[in-house]
Order: sequence, then structure tokens, then C-alpha cells
Amino acid sequence: MKKIVVSASSLPAGRNMSSQIEYLARVGNFGADMYHFDVMDGTYTKNKSADYTYIPQLKEGSTLLFDCHLMVNEPQKVLNKYAKAGANILSVQYEVFLDKKDLIKTLKKIKKLGMMAGLAVDLNTDIVEVDKFIKYVDLVLIMSVKAGKGGQPFDKSAIKKIKHVRQMNPNVLIEVDGGINDVTGAKCVTAGADILVSGNYIYNNDTYEAIQGLKGKNG
Repeated sequence: MKKIVVSASSLPAGRNMSSQIEYLARVGNFGADMYHFDVMDGTYTKNKSADYTYIPQLKEGSTLLFDCHLMVNEPQKVLNKYAKAGANILSVQYEVFLDKKDLIKTLKKIKKLGMMAGLAVDLNTDIVEVDKFIKYVDLVLIMSVKAGKGGQPFDKSAIKKIKHVRQMNPNVLIEVDGGINDVTGAKCVTAGADILVSGNYIYNNDTYEAIQGLKGKNG
């Protein structure tokens, strides 16, 4: 059976450090593999979230990998800060790079700084646009909702995107984020996804049951 990696989204815990610490400990104790640290700047997204300044304190009490998703304009300006803070994976949004040469430089720098490089693709972006960049990344993050807000329903267009990326590159990691629960997550895994990002489903339900459900171990 394929190992399913669960990355618990930080969004439901908000911008309060105590809430983040409590939630991180909870998902770690109940089987999450990574902490999907969502970063929103209030510019690329309407909402604003926690940022790199939270990571050192959060990592003090956790052994989880920090899977950081930058939903920000000009992410290249903060790469060093996330590397220094302790990010293990750093994903940037494809859409914020008007000059795709800058995107390639950014992905290369992420790797040079010792992090895994991820390329996030927003809901309305045609997946074929990122084909030529897959060779520069360790991970493709497919958004199954519009980036920037938790609690949105899963958009089934993500399934075709997963299949496309898997066909383009059998070895790249595929992560899916948005409206993920045990049902939508299973569909993503069948399509070829490796990593399931889930926020409200884990946060608002029995944490252990939710995480194990995502891993296909319930029922």
C-alpha cells in the first residue's frame, strides 16, 4: 500500500502563537507527518497569516517537517529568512512570477539554501503552464481551492491536474491543498498525489480519526 503523507495546515490555528503551539502538538501526537505552514501576505491574498517569525518557537517543541507555502508577492525577498527559521520545504506561487527566469532562479536558490523546492499552482491556472518548470522542483503543490482562505469546498478540476503532473514526471512529489477530507483525499491519492494538506477537516473533527482517515486507516 502506498504511504500517504499528511501535512496539517496551520491556517485554522490563526495568528495566535499559543494556538499554533497547541495545534502543532496535537497534530504531531496524532500522526501528522508535516506541518503545512501557510503564509499569506494580505497582498496576493486578501487575508494575512503568521510568517517566518513564528517558526523557530514552533519548531522547539516539534519533530515535524515544516512544509511552508508562501502565498506572497516577491517571495524571493524572504527565502533566506525562511531557511534561517528552519523551513524544510518551501513552495512559492507560480502566478506571482511575471518573469519566469526569476522563478527558475528562486527555485534554484531554495535548493541551494538546503530546502526542498515546491511550486504551487493556484486553482485557475492551467496546469500545462508549469510543465517546463517541473524539472526544477522537488514538489508540485496543486491548489484544489483558490489560494488564501480555509474552509472552501474541493474543486474536482484538481484531479485532472494531479494526473497530468504525474504523467509529466513520475518521480516528482505531488501535494494537494484545499477541501481535503477522507473522501476527496482518497480521490487525490488514486489520481497520483503523495501528500494531502488538510486544515478544517483535522481541526474541527477528532484529530486522530481525521488524520488516520486521510491515511486510509479508518473504516
